[in-house]
Parts: sequence; structure tokens; C-alpha cells
Amino acid sequence: YIQVTQQGGYTLLKLNDGQGVHSIYHPDTLNYGGPWEQFSVGPFFYAERQLNDVKRMAIVGLAAGTAARQATAIYGGDLAIDGFELDDQIVKVGREYFGMNLPNLAVHIGDGRLNLERSPYKYDIIAVDAYRPPYIPPHMTTREFFEIAAARLVDNGVLTLNVGSTPGDRRLVNGLATTMATQFPAIHVMDIPGTLNTMIFATKQPTTRDDFVRNLVARYNDPAAHPLLVNAMSATYANLKDGYETTTVFTDDLAPIEWIVNDMVVSFVLQGGLEFLQ
Repeated sequence: YIQVTQQGGYTLLKLNDGQGVHSIYHPDTLNYGGPWEQFSVGPFFYAERQLNDVKRMAIVGLAAGTAARQATAIYGGDLAIDGFELDDQIVKVGREYFGMNLPNLAVHIGDGRLNLERSPYKYDIIAVDAYRPPYIPPHMTTREFFEIAAARLVDNGVLTLNVGSTPGDRRLVNGLATTMATQFPAIHVMDIPGTLNTMIFATKQPTTRDDFVRNLVARYNDPAAHPLLVNAMSATYANLKDGYETTTVFTDDLAPIEWIVNDMVVSFVLQGGLEFLQ
């Protein structure tokens, strides 16, 4: 079920039960205070990273292209983007209502894991935006999936994943971070204020929060840096968590995502969580 609505000048994409916003568009702004812009900040966990270092990006879960438009504004039209989307009707909606007509964006219809594995390219950024509780594809949560993602990153690439949580229940965040850590030496976690979204950044080389801070200061003093990047990096730094709890590694043979997510959702609803969503 695909629904496009307008609220206060913003165009919103809602799917299935209509509780989550999957893409957003406004002709006069690119800063939406959500997860989409956070995908672009990942490279700056590496020391002394420059804007023109970032050449190629993959988005698994393209939806109507919000993250692609933001990344293009930040890194320029030379940034090559491969967008993987399961539903061709969502792509049609994106082009008609969300300005998803970027010449640097190549759209690939089909399963995100399969298309990422088959891609001939290596990426500076891989964005995974294919989760929305309770609709989370288990095969994109496992050690084997993150092994594929790591193999498709350049040596100083970053995988960034948007995942939902509920107040007081971080089982899904912790499980994913634990699983990603089997393939990546550094994991950084931040919560987006006022939402149920958590971003997990995984880098192929050891990285630190101090490196990110130095890059943030450099971007503040760089006239070429898009204000959206500076704002997004500031939000990332302000909301970084100290770590995560190490739990079970998800594998293709054992990834109890439906059990975890259904339990989280039911508890959330019983505790009055639907009022928060409104």
C-alpha cells in the first residue's frame, strides 16, 4: 500500500500501515531532521576526509529518493549513486512527486542484498534504509549480508544503517551492531532526537569519535561544505551513544528478527506508543 500525502507544504511517502514516513520532499529545503541526511556523514568518521574523496554511493531501500537528493546536494552531481528498490511502483511515485529525477542516480529494481552482491562497483558509502518495524527483511540483518556489504566498500568506506527502536528496548539495535562488528572494526551509534530512529555507522578501518570531531570543525570552516552536511554532522556528534550491548550474532541460519520486532511492537503499543507516533 503506497500513500502520498501533503502536510504543511511537505510531501510524504507512507507505506503499508501508514505509521512511518519513508521519504519526504519540500521544494525549498533539504534539511528534514530525519535519518536521510545522516547517511551522508559517515565518511567523516575517517581522519582528514575531504568532500571530493567521496565518489560513489549505494542506497539499499531507495524509496522515493530523499537520501539520494541530499547526498547529491552535499557531494555534487559527480557523485554516482546506485539506488536499489524492491518496488517499481515506489520508484514511479518518487519520480512523479518527490523530484527523484537525478542524472547521477541509477535505479535498480529488485532485492537489495542480491543486487548489492552483483554490483560491479565499490562504494564510499553504503546506506541501508530497508528497515521499518515490523517490516524488516531478515536476510539483510545477518553476518553474511554485512560480509557482502564490506566487500562492496572501498578501503575507507562506511556502511550506515537506519533502524528503529522503542523506548527502553534496544534489542534490535544491539543485535545489529553486534552482528556488524563481526565484519567492521569500528561501530558508532546515534539516536535521532524526537524519533524512534537509530543510525549505526560501521567503518572498514578503525575510526574514533575524535576523528569525527576534527572533521566537523573543518567543515564548519569550509565554505564549500553544504549547510545540510554541517547540520547533519552536528546532530550526529550531539547524539552519539557511548556504545551498545553485545548480544547474539544474526546469521542466515538464525536471525529471529520477526520474534524480536513483533515483541517490541506489541509492548510499544500496549504501553501507549501509538500516541507517540501521532
